[in-house]
Amino acid sequence: MAKLGLNILRLDIRRIHRALSSGSLHMAVMSRMRFAILMSLALLFALGGALMVVEGREGGWPVLLFFLSSAVVFTVVRYPRKLTSEPSVSIVAAYPEPVTLVGQRGRNLLIAGVSAVLALIPSSFSPAYALPGGVISHLAFSMVFGVPALVLAAVAIRPNRLTLDSEGMKFTTLLSTKQWSWRDVQDFTPVSSITRAGRIIPVRQIIGFTDRNADEPGRSAPQSGKNSMFANQFAVSDEELASALNFWRRRGVAD
Repeated sequence: MAKLGLNILRLDIRRIHRALSSGSLHMAVMSRMRFAILMSLALLFALGGALMVVEGREGGWPVLLFFLSSAVVFTVVRYPRKLTSEPSVSIVAAYPEPVTLVGQRGRNLLIAGVSAVLALIPSSFSPAYALPGGVISHLAFSMVFGVPALVLAAVAIRPNRLTLDSEGMKFTTLLSTKQWSWRDVQDFTPVSSITRAGRIIPVRQIIGFTDRNADEPGRSAPQSGKNSMFANQFAVSDEELASALNFWRRRGVAD
């Protein structure tokens, strides 16, 4: 039972954690049907793990922890925290004084903790429930979940930052910093879908804009026709952040 559940859910868990490790968890939009199927499977196998624990059978705790952790990941991805428009008022009112928006830490800490639990699970399996492939499979499994755990813990310590001033904006992540002049960018708008490898993927918490100095879009391009985008991991909705950025751009260019 445990092995069957692992095979069914492993692909989706790995896909989500690839997004985590690239800092784009907020992009994923899981359909209601997909969420219902995955949650049903996760809870079903978690129940099986709980029954194994009650019966004193080996492997019960790893199975229970794995599928409960999976359920937490699916829930966080499917239902992000609701944001209000209040912070955008202060962003607009602050012009021309510099403003720095700091990414949210709580969500990253939660998923980092879940990822760490998942990474440690193979070490608790008894031989009867070991993953196929022995030590190599255990190490690969642990890396799939362990690397995002480390990345998200680091991002929680040093979250993304968006700094606005009268000259332009600067977006700082854990590994890089990008800076734009207001005269080089325009038309900030929420992005609802992107094209990746020929597929149209629904997304959220992404801001697209036109950058006249940008190269051609990479593997992921906004469907809105913009050539640049960044993740909105700040405590403000996509619509309000885009509106505030357009305001700053208009004032910055006019001044």
